[in-house]
Amino acid sequence: MATEATQGNHVKVTINDLYKEQQETNKLLIQLASELKGLSDLPDRVREIEIQQARMEWIDRIAKTALGGAIVSFAASLFTIIR
Repeated sequence: MATEATQGNHVKVTINDLYKEQQETNKLLIQLASELKGLSDLPDRVREIEIQQARMEWIDRIAKTALGGAIVSFAASLFTIIR
């Protein structure tokens, strides 16, 4: 029959140890809750960024189209003057 000395390592856990672990867990839960509260409006912020990017795309397209039209009309005017 094995005695305590031959069974291997033993760990003594006290109520105080459990209390310290519970305090650490509570502290982590409070930190996590505060971080999650900061992310509650994340979908709204992402949607706003997507809308802003879509608007910028349209502005970019309109500017390129206007520049292209101006270049074509300038070339046509130049061709008319030369001819």
